[in-house]
Amino acid sequence: MSADKDSQEQQNHIFKKKLNKKDQRTRKVQNMKKKYHCHTRTISDEVARQFAQSEMMQLIEDKQMSMPSSSLSRKKKCFSLYTKTNLDPSLFLTDYSMVSNNTFTDMLMTRITTDDNQNFVNKLFDTDEMLTCIRQSTQLINKLNYFKLQDEQWSYYYNLGVNEGIWNGRVSKSMTLINSMCYSYGRSKILIAQRQKNFTKKLQMLQININEHTKQISLSTTDMNNLMTIINDFLYRDQYELRMELERRRAILKFDAKDHQLVHTFYNLKPRQTEIHSAKTIWKAVQDEQALKYEIALFKTWLSSSKSSSSSTLCTFQDLALIKINNIFTHLIFDKELSSATNHLTNSIDQFIEDIIMKTISTAETIVENYVQKVNNEKQKLSNNQEKFKKPPTVDSVITAIENRQLNMVERAQYNIEQILKTIFQENIITKT
Repeated sequence: MSADKDSQEQQNHIFKKKLNKKDQRTRKVQNMKKKYHCHTRTISDEVARQFAQSEMMQLIEDKQMSMPSSSLSRKKKCFSLYTKTNLDPSLFLTDYSMVSNNTFTDMLMTRITTDDNQNFVNKLFDTDEMLTCIRQSTQLINKLNYFKLQDEQWSYYYNLGVNEGIWNGRVSKSMTLINSMCYSYGRSKILIAQRQKNFTKKLQMLQININEHTKQISLSTTDMNNLMTIINDFLYRDQYELRMELERRRAILKFDAKDHQLVHTFYNLKPRQTEIHSAKTIWKAVQDEQALKYEIALFKTWLSSSKSSSSSTLCTFQDLALIKINNIFTHLIFDKELSSATNHLTNSIDQFIEDIIMKTISTAETIVENYVQKVNNEKQKLSNNQEKFKKPPTVDSVITAIENRQLNMVERAQYNIEQILKTIFQENIITKT
């Protein structure tokens, strides 16, 4: 009897264990389903957010671009990577060998300002054969001018190294990150010599090709000189972006070399750990402040340029790659208070977009002010230690070293903003932000 009872209890225990395992499996499946649905909703929300953001960006661009057709005679490209020093400069060139004769004619005629020259070119372009020949000559001269600019650029690098000792420099990536500085700058003496030799050779070969090709154009000396003047003026205007970019790189090289020097000067003072921490905090805040100022300046100028009938840029909002402005804009769109307020709007969608744009700029400028305040607070902390630290380095010398580097960062950023605005927009330049 006792054995039967024990056997029954054992069977009940086994049954309960199986039941518990089944319940565990059921709960596990339910939890997995719940997580899956939650994850699915998260993905769906993100997709919806991105879609709505994309739609709003398109509305902005549609609003900004709904101008008279005369405003659409714009530049060929807009590069969102101007700040990348490794961007191939040849990307700023038009390849006239790849455009049609009709397109080339339109491009050239829009640049000619006098009736006499327009009549002269129209007569030359009577035949496709002559037009093709001139277009090919234009491409050869285009490349020649490009190689001349590159030869001048590398000669500048060489002279800078000889006269000012600025060749190339590099720090570790960890040093770059913690001190908010560039990883490297400049070019080695060997590389500069190689590039100079390379471009000199290309210039010689190309000049021979141009001379041979010019012989195929049957024109009088006077007409040929007039044609060359027109082509050179046309190409000079078309290579404006290229010249501005090369000029920018020259100045940025000197700023970056000085930046490395100022960082080393600071650490050579043997500052205390608290002072090093303050320096890193200040420099990071300055970097973030200037990066946001850069985006604000580009955004404001793009808005102004898009509204202007004389605008000459093809840039869209997306081309500008304004990450911080884009994030602020997106946050405002999905802000609950703003969204609920828009439900009661009686104004047009244009007014709604205008309000979002103004709020985006206002928010960004407030963040800039916060960065400035952060810098001031950190400097005040350093100043409060004047009496605490009596041994070298003095607090004043540390603050001076930090501020010298800060000033160079600001001057670099301001120059970069002004140069890029000139390069992209060319007109309606905002020089103060």
